[in-house]
Amino acid sequence: MNFSVLSFGLFGLKIYGVFVAIAFVFAAWHFYKVLQKEKLAVDVFLKDFWKWVLSAVIVGRLFSLAFDWSIVERNGLFSLLTFWDGELNFYGALLGFMGSMWWSLYRTTSSFLHWVERGIPSFLLAIMIVDLAGFFTGARYGSETVLPWGVQYETFGVDILKPTHPVALYAFALHGVLLWWVRRYQMSYSRSAGKMIFRAGVFFFLIDFLLQFVRGNLAPEVFHFFRIEQIFDIIIVGFLFWVFRVWKKK
Repeated sequence: MNFSVLSFGLFGLKIYGVFVAIAFVFAAWHFYKVLQKEKLAVDVFLKDFWKWVLSAVIVGRLFSLAFDWSIVERNGLFSLLTFWDGELNFYGALLGFMGSMWWSLYRTTSSFLHWVERGIPSFLLAIMIVDLAGFFTGARYGSETVLPWGVQYETFGVDILKPTHPVALYAFALHGVLLWWVRRYQMSYSRSAGKMIFRAGVFFFLIDFLLQFVRGNLAPEVFHFFRIEQIFDIIIVGFLFWVFRVWKKK
C-alpha cells in the first residue's frame, strides 16, 4: 500500500506536500490571531504577507536548485517552476520569509524581534503537523534499527524495507517539549527582546542536527560524515550565538 501519493488518473498529489500546505495555512492563521490578540500592526501582515510567502518560495527553490544541479539538467529553463522535482529547501524558504518580513517591518515602527517571538509557537505547531505527516506517509523515515519501536513501511517512497527509527516521531516529541517550554516562559522573556528567539532557535536547530544522524532519507553529505542540512544547522546556531553576543554588549 502506498500512502505517499494520491493519484487521479495521470495526475498525483504528494500527501506529505498537502499536509505541509495545511500546516502553513494553519500557522499563518494562528500567527494572525496572535498579532490581533497582542494588538500589533495586523495591517502590515495583511498587506505584505503575500510578499513574504513569494520570497520564501523563490529563495527556497533557488536553494533546492543550487544543491541539486541535476534538477536543472532535467528541466532546463523551467526548473524554477517544477516544484515537484526537488521541492523547496527549508532553509532557503525560511531565509526568504524572514528576510522579506524584516524588510517590511524595517519601514514601520513595529519590532521585528517582537514579531518573530510571537510567531515561534505558530511555527512550532506547523512543524509538529509536518512531523506527523512525515511519519504517516514515510516522507521522513529513519535509518535501520533493531530497537523494539522500529517501524516498517510498505510504500514506494521508502528505500529501506527493514524496521527503521521513527525519526519523525522523535522530532514530534522534541518539538512538543520545545513548544511547551516556549509557551511557559514566553511572557517572562518578553522584557528582553531576542532572548527567546536565541534559545528557541538554538534548541530547534540542535534537535535537527542530532536527528540527522538517524535519518534514512538520502541527502548530500559533506566530508563523508555530515549531511548538508547539518552544516546549515551549525551555521545558523553559530550565527545565533554571534548575534546574541553582539546584542548583549549593547
